[in-house]
Order: sequence, then structure tokens, then C-alpha cells
Amino acid sequence: MGHTISLKLRHATRVATCGIVLASTVGGTATAQANTAEDIRAIAQSQFEQHSLNSLLLEVRIDGEVVLTEVMGNAMTGVPATTEGRFRNGAVALTYIGAIALRLAEEGIIDLDEPISKWMPALPGSDTATIRMLLNMTAGYPDHVANEEAFVDPFLEDPFRTWTPGDLIAVSLSTPRMFAPGTNWDYSHSDYVILGQVLEAATGQSMFELMDDYVLGPLGMSGTFGFDTAQIPAPAIHAFTAERGIWEDSTYWNPSWTLSSGAIQVTTISDMAQSFDAIVGADGFLTPDSRAQMIDPVLIGFGAPLAGCRGCHELTEAFSYGLGVMLRGDWIFQTPRFGGYASTVGTLPDERSDAGRITIAVAVTYTRGSIDNWEETPTNLASRTVQLIAEEIHPQNPPPK
Repeated sequence: MGHTISLKLRHATRVATCGIVLASTVGGTATAQANTAEDIRAIAQSQFEQHSLNSLLLEVRIDGEVVLTEVMGNAMTGVPATTEGRFRNGAVALTYIGAIALRLAEEGIIDLDEPISKWMPALPGSDTATIRMLLNMTAGYPDHVANEEAFVDPFLEDPFRTWTPGDLIAVSLSTPRMFAPGTNWDYSHSDYVILGQVLEAATGQSMFELMDDYVLGPLGMSGTFGFDTAQIPAPAIHAFTAERGIWEDSTYWNPSWTLSSGAIQVTTISDMAQSFDAIVGADGFLTPDSRAQMIDPVLIGFGAPLAGCRGCHELTEAFSYGLGVMLRGDWIFQTPRFGGYASTVGTLPDERSDAGRITIAVAVTYTRGSIDNWEETPTNLASRTVQLIAEEIHPQNPPPK
């Protein structure tokens, strides 16, 4: 899941230079940790070569400590990628928005189960949709990203266009509602665009301020920045894609359509891993009750396929949804994709692991040969790497396939 618009290409292969950073070890012996790091490195190298990736960035943490940070390939032609390289984190910011909402609820500023008509009375359906429904994607607002005529075609025609929250909500509302709030599940970017507007109205602060005050500042995320424009502070990891039928640099495609204003971000591999580990992996950043609300699979068995709704389906143990997070078995995930960027971060929390809390973050960019058919939705090739590493580290409890 994540931000995706699909299209096409052919093939060519390039394997670039590789740089490695091995951090201090935790738990067990240094030899055992070195062996583990070497096994992880081999998996990453194999995936990098097998899929002809342009870059691969990886960080693995166990019990909050960095075991391995690895970088392979190029940030752009002839420029090696580095651990400080910045890329778009897309749907990972959904988790940050979820954390903000839960923190605001802890402080009594909002009630997750109160209708959003309190803040957006003119929005259709706001009298029965709640903040919790927006968070767990059961609010029923049609996903603007699924609207071919009003969004997909204009985006592919001009990927540099700026989309305002009002634009995106208008696209969502131009499509007939498929189900009433709280009666089904659909992956909807529009739910989070609306949620951003609700949280701003409830607090009197911009989402930029809320993100700084509640997430980026407290977690010390010095490599993560929010922009409603296409800018990426140096050093940028460049992205390449053939989603529009030609092979092109898509680094500066405008991401304003992806999430709520103020939550559209670029990040580093370490910020991605550290933040996800802290928010979903253990109590502390959130209270035990808030974190349980975020990651407990209470929607298993909920939802059903629905004609005309591409994302509607029954949620299962293999895939369900919490408050701003994807749930796969005991693991917590985000898997963003956008314009040639793809990444995955997964955490096995403290209480679900007998081998210590595990977090794996991988970000990749592509060469022409990475994807067999660019006319279809490009595969998130970071996800396969995370899956294989999870199976290596904790073979008794990997994410379900």
C-alpha cells in the first residue's frame, strides 16, 4: 500500500558502488552479531543485484540499537548514495499523523470517537464519520487517487502540478460514496487529507507545527523535513521511473497530492527506522493504551469486497489496519511508493518477540530493468528485502506472506 500510479518501460541493468556502515552490537556476542549483520548484508546485496536496483538503503535495529546500516548504489548517475541521503517517506507519515492524533487525545484536546462535524460541519458525512474512522480508513470517503478522470489522468499529464487539500477533497467528493462511515474498509488517501484539516481546526495549529511539536522534535529527527512542494534538501536520493511511458528522473515530481498538507515529507533511512521503532515498537512515546489502539488488530474480519471500490476487502491476520499503520501478523508496517521511490519499514514490537524488538527499514530506487512491465503498478521491491531479512532474524515469527 502507499502512493501509487502505474505505467511502463523496458530494461537495462546497472549495479553501482556499495558503501557500508556497521554500528555497535547489542545482545549476544559480538561474533554472533557480526554473523547476523553479514547475513543481512548478503540478503540486501542479493536483492540489489537481482532487481538491478539503482540504490538500496537499509537499517536494522534490535531493541532500539542499530545493528547494521547499509547503502548500495547511486543517488544519481555517478554519485554514490550515502546514509544521509534523503528520499520521500510517503505513507510513513500516516503513522506520524496517527501518533499526533493519539497524543492529542491523551491530552484531552480531541476525542477520537467524536463526529468530525464539530470541526468540518459542511463536509458531507461528517455527522457520522469520526477521527478514529479517518485513522483506520473506515470513514468511507472515496480515495482521490482512484479517480482516473479527475486525478490520475491530470497527474500523469502534469506531475509537477500543485494539489491543495481543497482540490483533493473535491476530487474525493466528486465520486459517489461507496459505503456509509464505519461500515467497510478502503485504503483512502482522502481520509488523511480530511484528517489533517480536522486536526488543524481542533488545535489551531498547522500540521507543520503539530508534526514538529509532537513527532520530529521529540524524536530528534534532524534528517526529516516537511514540504508541500517538491523540494528535497541535499543530499537527495534521485528517483527514476517509466510510469508515464518514458524513462525519466521523477525526483521533483510534486508530491502535494499524497497526504495532508504539512505531512508530506523527505527523510533518511535512520530517521525512518528510529521513529517507527519508537512509536510502534514499545511503550514510552505513546502510553500503553494509545499504542494498543494504534497496533492492536481489532479490525480482523471487518470489511468486504464491494463493486466499484478497488480497495474494499475483508481484513485478515495477513493484512489488517490499525490507526495509521498496516498490520501483518505480529508485525507493524508501512510500505510507501511514489514516482520511482519505494520503501518499507516493519517492526516486531517488544511484547510480540522473544528475540527483542526488531525494526527493519529499506528504501530503494530503480533502473529501467528493475521492473518487468511498467504499464502495471510497479512492485515495491523494498518489501521483499524486508521480508527476507525478517525471516533471517526471526524465523519463528516472520511477517505472513
